[in-house]
Amino acid sequence: MVRQALRPLEAITDNLARRDPYDLTAIPVDGLPRELQVMLGALNRFMGRLEGQVDSMRTLISDTAHQLRTPVAAIRIQAEVAVAEPEGAVRGRALDRLLTRTRSLATLLDQLLSRALVIHRSDSAPRVAVDLRDVALEIMEREDHAVLAPGASLKLEIGEEPVVVRADPFSLGEATHNLLINALTHGVPPVSIGAERRGAEAILWVRDSGPGPEEAVIARMGERHNRTARSGESSSGIGLSIVQSVAAAFGGTMEITRDAQGFRIALVLPAEKDPS
Repeated sequence: MVRQALRPLEAITDNLARRDPYDLTAIPVDGLPRELQVMLGALNRFMGRLEGQVDSMRTLISDTAHQLRTPVAAIRIQAEVAVAEPEGAVRGRALDRLLTRTRSLATLLDQLLSRALVIHRSDSAPRVAVDLRDVALEIMEREDHAVLAPGASLKLEIGEEPVVVRADPFSLGEATHNLLINALTHGVPPVSIGAERRGAEAILWVRDSGPGPEEAVIARMGERHNRTARSGESSSGIGLSIVQSVAAAFGGTMEITRDAQGFRIALVLPAEKDPS
């Protein structure tokens, strides 16, 4: 009798022992006692979350390799040109291009690290009540715009009513930071950042004063490796893919709109029903 009761456990043990280390597919529960189904259901949910994290890390590694090859190769070429030309206009142009590419590479590395942190935290960081007005204010006070676009005007537009969501403050900050980088790099000043409540939705947005890109470009926004003739080498699609990842992690979306005031990209999340 005891031997017969242990057979389901032995089958599960054999299933796990024969698996590839990367095989995180669910363990079948059909025909098992109810107690085992409850236990395996919890284990399967855990493996599902773990598989999501592993897939995200694989994607990140692939992205990093893909994104770094071109700028590193270009930096090497421009450095070789500068070394080969002791003086003159050719050396000056090579040094200018070298400086531009190293700045672009620094931004790319910052975005790759940001994406890695967001991926890690999206499934592990506790959700807390966050007022999106505080996120907008904190990004404004960083004064990143003074470094990214010296002299560019940045305005803060928030009201007196709380705009509260339940999420990870760090991830929200990273998403907003990338929205700001996108607007300052590709948009038309002045740029505005704000938060507002729209029914059951809480919105954190960044808007520039330009018309925005063409519809075909808008349709591809948020895709990784998305470069256009307009963005050139300064865009890899990682920034807005971070925004989309954060939105999805907390049950929201990335919203893109164009009106008389300019071009706006927003993080739209479910609002807390009772901010108090």
